[in-house]
Order: sequence, then C-alpha cells, then structure tokens
Amino acid sequence: MRAALVPVLAGVGLVVASLASAQERPGNPPDEVIQLPTVRVLAPARLPGEPLPLDHVPGSVQIISGETLHGRGAVTVQDALVGLPGVTLGDQQGNRAQSDVTFRGFQVTSVTGVPQGISVFVDGVRVNEPTVEEVNFDLIPLDDVERIELIRGPSAPFGRNTLGGSLNILTRRGGDTHEVVPELELGSFGRQKYRLRASGPAGPFDYYVAGTYSEEDGWRDVSAVRLGRLFAKLGLSLGDTDATLSFQRAQNRIEQAGSLPLSELRRDRRQNFTGGDFFAPLLNQVTLNVHQTVAEHARVSVNGFARTLDAEQFNVNLIGADTRSFTRTTTAGGTVQLDYDGRVLDRANRLTLGLDYVHYDVNVKVLAEDGAVASLDSKVHDDQHAFALYAQDSLDLARDLLRPGDVLVLTTAARWDWLRHHIGDFGPDGPRVGGTSTFARVNPRFGVNYNPTKAASLYFTFAQGFRAPAFLELTCASPGTVCPGLQAGVAPDPPLKAVKANHYEIGARVAPRPWLGLELAAYRTDLRDDMFSVSPTGTTGLFFQNVGRTRRQGLELAADAHVDRRWDLRLSYTYTEATFLDDVDLATPRLTSGCVASPCIQHVRAGSDLPLIPRHRLGAGADYHVTPWLTLWVAGTWVGAQRLRGDEANGERTLDAYGVVSAGARLQVKAFSAFVTINNALNEQYETFGTFGPNAKRAGTPIEPFLTPALPLHVDVGLAYRF
Repeated sequence: MRAALVPVLAGVGLVVASLASAQERPGNPPDEVIQLPTVRVLAPARLPGEPLPLDHVPGSVQIISGETLHGRGAVTVQDALVGLPGVTLGDQQGNRAQSDVTFRGFQVTSVTGVPQGISVFVDGVRVNEPTVEEVNFDLIPLDDVERIELIRGPSAPFGRNTLGGSLNILTRRGGDTHEVVPELELGSFGRQKYRLRASGPAGPFDYYVAGTYSEEDGWRDVSAVRLGRLFAKLGLSLGDTDATLSFQRAQNRIEQAGSLPLSELRRDRRQNFTGGDFFAPLLNQVTLNVHQTVAEHARVSVNGFARTLDAEQFNVNLIGADTRSFTRTTTAGGTVQLDYDGRVLDRANRLTLGLDYVHYDVNVKVLAEDGAVASLDSKVHDDQHAFALYAQDSLDLARDLLRPGDVLVLTTAARWDWLRHHIGDFGPDGPRVGGTSTFARVNPRFGVNYNPTKAASLYFTFAQGFRAPAFLELTCASPGTVCPGLQAGVAPDPPLKAVKANHYEIGARVAPRPWLGLELAAYRTDLRDDMFSVSPTGTTGLFFQNVGRTRRQGLELAADAHVDRRWDLRLSYTYTEATFLDDVDLATPRLTSGCVASPCIQHVRAGSDLPLIPRHRLGAGADYHVTPWLTLWVAGTWVGAQRLRGDEANGERTLDAYGVVSAGARLQVKAFSAFVTINNALNEQYETFGTFGPNAKRAGTPIEPFLTPALPLHVDVGLAYRF
C-alpha cells in the first residue's frame, strides 16, 4: 500500500505544479474562475442550511442531483449510487429493493447480523434502525429526493457508527410555479409504477405532495415487490425564517428470493430455494426543519422528528422451524445547530456547534412456526437514549502563504457521544431481569486544505470514529447466550466493546482545464475491537464478540470531462484493501479441517481479506447531448473478485469478477419528459453475494456455496407531463 501511494502523490504534485504554472501564462487571467462539474460545487451540511465551499472540506465528497437521478430512471437509491467511484452493490435478499451498499470496505445493508459502518440521513434524520443499525432503503423516498451527498470517512457532525462515511439525503420542496405532474413507468418482469405529484407556492408558503405506487412480479420465482408511499412537505420562507414540515407514510411488501446453492444455481438461476420469505414494513414519519438567522452572521438550525416503524419478517427454514418476527420501533428526537460566520485574527471563520438527542423504543418478538403451530421463541425490548455534542471550526488560516492568491484552511472538530441501552427479556420462560449497557466516547477530527489556486485544492485529514454495539448484538454477546439464526436473543450480556477507528486521508481536487475535473484520494482506516459473529465449539448458534484489529485502505481516482457542450465523460478507478490485522478464530458455516458439522471454527490469519469487498473497481460513463432536448448515455462498471462470507480464512474459491454495461436515453420537450434505460445490456450472468450453507434438498444435506444471481437484461421506460 505504501509503495502504491508514492506514484499517486507524486502525480498529484505534478498536476498541481503544472496547473499553477498554467495559471501564470499570458492570456489566462489570475482571477479567472475555473468551473468544476456542477455536482461537485458545495460540500454537504449536517442540517439543511448554508454549506461550506468544497475547497474548505478536508475530505472526499460526491453529490448527485435530483435531476440526474430522475433522468437516469434510477429505480432504487442503491441503483443511483452505483455510478459513484468505489460504490458496489451486493444482493443478499434476492431483490433490488434491498441490495447492500459498500464503499471503502464498509457496508450498509438491511440484513441483520452484518456489521454496519455507514450512516444514512434523510432531511437531517438518521434512518439506521436501532435494532442492528441496518437501513431499509425501500423506505427512502427516492422519487422525492432533491440531492444525495456521499461523505467519505468519519465526521463529527454525522456522528457515531460513521466509519466508512455517510449518505446525506435531502428531499424536494415546492418551487416558484404551480405544477401537477403525473408519471408512469413500465419495465421488465411486470414492473409498473404510478405517481402523481403537485407542488407550488402559496404566499410565504410552498407545498409539495406526491403519491407513488409500484409493483413488479420479479424475475425469480416468488419474488414480487409492492411499494406504496405518500410524501408531503409544507415550506415557509418569511424574512430570516425558512422552515419545512414533512410527512411520509410507506407501506411495502417485499418477497425475498435469497441466494441459491451452487448446484441449484447452475440448474436454474430463476428459482427460489425457500419460497415464502418476505419483509413487510409500515412507516410513519414527521420531520420539522427550521433555519433561522438570529444575527448578521449567525444562523440556528433546528431539526425535530417522530417516527414509527412496524415490520414483519417471515423466513422459511428447510431444516428447522420457520420464523416470523415482529419489530415495533418508536423514535423521537432532534438536533439544534448554530453556525456562526465571523473573523478570527482578521481571517474568515465558520464555527458550528450542535446538540443531538434521540430516544428509541424497540420491541422485537420472534415466533417459531411448525406448520399451524406457533410458539414464542424470544421477546425482547430495548429502551435507548442517545446524546451527542459536536463542534467544528473552519478557519482561513493564511493567504498568500507560498504564492499569491493561495489559501490555507484549518478544520478542527470533536464530537462526544453517549448511548445507553436498557434491555429487557420477556421470553418463553417469562420475564427476566434486564440489563443496561452504556457507551461514551469523544472523537476528534483535524484537517487542512491548501488551495494554491481557485482550480486546485489539496487536503489532509485525521479523524476518529466509533461504532457502539447495537441492540440485538448485545443480546447475543457471550457463549452462554447464542442466538440461533441471528434472531433476537435472550437477556443482555456484559457489554461488548465499541469499535474504534483511526482514519487518515490525503487527496486533491484539481481542474487542469476549464472542462476537466480530477479527484484523487488515498486513505487508511484502522479499527480496534472490530466485531464479528463467532461460534463456540459444539453449538449450533452464533454470538457476537470483539475480534481485534482490522484495516481498510485504498486509492480513489476520478475524472469528469465536459467537452464541446455535447459530451459529459466520467472515469473512475478504486483500489480497496480490507484485511484482518490479528490472527482470530471465527465461526463459519462451511466445513473446515477436523470439523464434520456446521458451524465450524476457522483460523483466520493476519493479512486475510475481509469478505465481499472487491479490491478493484473500474467505472466509466458518457452522456451525449444530441440536441438540447435529447441525451443518449452509456455507463459500465467492472468489479473484481470477492471472498465469500464465511471464508474469512481465504481458503475457498472467490466470486468471479464481472462487468456490466447499461445504456439509455432521456428526452425533455417543453412540459413532456421521458426516459428509457437498458440495464445489463449485454445480459451478463454474474453474482454479487456469496456465503455457505446446508443444502437440505440434497441427500446428506451437504454444505455448499450459496450465491445470489444478479438481474439479467431488463428495460425500464418512464413518461411524465408537467401541467
């Protein structure tokens, strides 16, 4: 890794040096503003408000506009993210509504039992669920999104469990004109989507209301998806006050085809191994955001929300009882943030102070079903309180330091998090004594931006982060309280240690030409007390424990070019190295040497790769503006080989590398708009997820690799008219 950094850093230096020289050439005025691509102009803010200039942010940030999302016809939030450098998707559940998102070696998924390392916010509200920090992407209102911001690395404003980074999603509000827009989308595998939205001004107020319903049969057996959503937002802009009040209700039912044993996959990729699995959530959420100017240079932002989620999950089991779980989550809380733009030592300075509080009330009940007979397997409750204080300061430390017009910006930040779980167990044997686990930590951040010209910015950052153990991880935290099937456990155990992260990053954003933008980043994130599921010898369940040190490090390179007002070109390459730093014994469902019954113990040596993280990823895309109203585009990704989950010892065959190409067109003629998207245009057969498990449909129930086949060629078409 160190050797790999040398040519990259040398290349950054050469680019910046040549750029500085070019800025001094005759005919190129020193005050000329070089325009970077429009999606990378401003850095994200924790709450809707005034963002910092991107050249004041010591880190990697990408922003996707709502216009780009809708023009590409993205079906899910995950589909929208896959075009960003280093972002890969995995499909464990067997439907695109619930695919996993991975970048920088960290994952966010809807699957319980998988360590999460990415935080997701919608209009200032953290939507990682309190059960195991999972994210239900199907509950995010993609059609109503104004922009998505991807912030890489730990960050003080975004807080705990932000190890790899965060996704900050902001929704639309009413505009300056009245609009009524019906929309229709049709696609392969019986996909239908109907949508109607209305928006506009009403004096000092603005309104936005949208209803969406979609369904599809799915390309595999028993894999239908039904999604329904109502989203409404009322805005107020009056003098120094800007406020929005939004409401969302979502009710979905998603059938989960899951993965297939390798022997079955080779026979029929469309089949469902255990038909009947489904996830059915019902969400209600109210969010208030207020942005108030209280003095000439001071602004106060307030976020408050209340959220309820009722979810039913059913899992068919061929070698035991089926399970049906009911989760009821009630969440309420808010954030208060002060931003002050002043001067320190006659230098521009932005100070941000914030206070977070959230209360979670979580109830999980799991039933074991054998035919018509259902029995209570476990019933647990968690009362969570989470407090946080954070501060961040961005100071223009120096100007004209090394050359005329340069700027040196210093960023310092810190966040204190306090989290308490009070867990009660009301299992089949009656109420038992609960337990309390408390986690608290201060995490600092330090960063420097050096901007030699208006078209170049170099940065370095060091930050710490941590991930507190989640509710269901705490209920399964010792050999005496293993949790079969990773379902809700028994009485809380002695608390696990929080995962701690040290993050280092160096990078550059440069524009050597007005039409060309380049981004480079090299990073390292070291974790202590990382957390995995393990198994005691002779048991059939799993429990969670800290396993030592792991590391994620890599390189990210991206280029955007806008040529002749007709061509928009994109190219990116990422190298991600995710490894264990300590020898450790972990559970695995595959059979290892000397073990004849799953789960077994595998000895993982330091330097072994973490599963489901490709080392190499290449992305490319091109948009061609045929006319002002017609654009054609093509995009492709190539993803390298990945280890299967359960093969942390790196002794088995990997998932094959794969390449996918998609293409499409978008049309905008006055009030009429349309798009067509051809996904997986070459009909590539590949898999994005793999693990090991018993194949109960074969004699002797042998352990096999279980893989999830990716979608074949499919087409989506959308039409909309704005009245």
